[in-house]
Amino acid sequence: MKILERYIFRRVFLLFLGTLLVTTAIAMITQVLVYVNLMSSTGQSLLTFLRLAGLLIPAMLVVVTPFALMLGAAQTLTSMNADSELPVIEAAGGSRVITGKPILILAVLMSLATLATSISVEPWTNRSLRDLLIDARTDLISVAVTSGTFHEMQKGLYVLVSDKLAGGVLSGIFLADERDPETELIYYAKYGSFVESEGKDFLVMTEGELHQKDKKSGNVSVISFATYAFDLSLVGGESGAANVYYAKEHTTSYLLNPDPNDKSYQRRPQNFVAELLRRLSEWLYPILFALITIYYLGRAHSHRSEQVWNVIFCAMTGFILRGVGYYVTDKSGRTDIGNLLVFIIPIGGILLFSILILTNIRVRLPRFLVDGPSNLLSFANRFRRRRSGLPPPLNHAGKRGLS
Repeated sequence: MKILERYIFRRVFLLFLGTLLVTTAIAMITQVLVYVNLMSSTGQSLLTFLRLAGLLIPAMLVVVTPFALMLGAAQTLTSMNADSELPVIEAAGGSRVITGKPILILAVLMSLATLATSISVEPWTNRSLRDLLIDARTDLISVAVTSGTFHEMQKGLYVLVSDKLAGGVLSGIFLADERDPETELIYYAKYGSFVESEGKDFLVMTEGELHQKDKKSGNVSVISFATYAFDLSLVGGESGAANVYYAKEHTTSYLLNPDPNDKSYQRRPQNFVAELLRRLSEWLYPILFALITIYYLGRAHSHRSEQVWNVIFCAMTGFILRGVGYYVTDKSGRTDIGNLLVFIIPIGGILLFSILILTNIRVRLPRFLVDGPSNLLSFANRFRRRRSGLPPPLNHAGKRGLS
């Protein structure tokens, strides 16, 4: 890159990096707050909180990167236009390639980073995050033992343990499971203990009863048991979904060839297709957002109002295309047309704005948008002068009159 291109690249990169860090931190904090009650209730350490925050970062980066790139590039180009740097570049015969090349290079680098994150890093962090939350909810029973009060392990699942005896044996166990919309399960047991088998954690209850109530009919059946094992891996997922990982938690290679016997795949196969398409299309948006910014703001604008409106249209175009992309991705996996639209929207946008930039086609803003703020300010000044009794300002002929 030439000196001027390196100068633009450095400015855009620094602004992009600052915006990316701030927006990612804000988004990460909002996600961490969702799990604060669980983590604090189970007495998790600060290290666990930091691990939780770290596992949320890759997913946040994939979402935030295109917007951070647009903000960094837009701020740089707007400042260069205000400082007359863009007009000087154009007056010296420089094309839009000079300003657009460093932004596109950064966009390509971020696209490759997004692709690597979506394909390999994000699935691993999603799976690790779920395992962490399952372990935390499992620890909630230990907290219930020491407190002797009811604790909600997750929505619709409550546990009470009266006491902890010698040897880690629990006594007076009450467990209510209302997660199933059709059936309510209530467990009573005199004793119980935690057992780990084949990588799963179980609460093994002895000398107890299981009350099973049909919510529709109100019929209750009581089953006495000598030993009953409650799978704690059910906690944090759907009832009956022990150790079942969802589409976003599987590797990309698994999504390409899922196990037909996978319970999650059998229930919602379209989710696996949608997740695969999302991972393969996310990386296109940094390039698209870079081209949108270059098209709207990559040339000099002498009128301040025109520059402001170009910033507004730049942001609106990016948000609309990204919103449509999210909607199409969410609805994909059902039809071939829906699957194609996941790629058509970003690729079509890239081709469209590339053609507009290369052919130098310029969309002219309506005159009322450009002159509107100035006319409104002039009207406000005349109204203020009349209210205060000041004489009208001098016109171009040096005489008093409305201007």
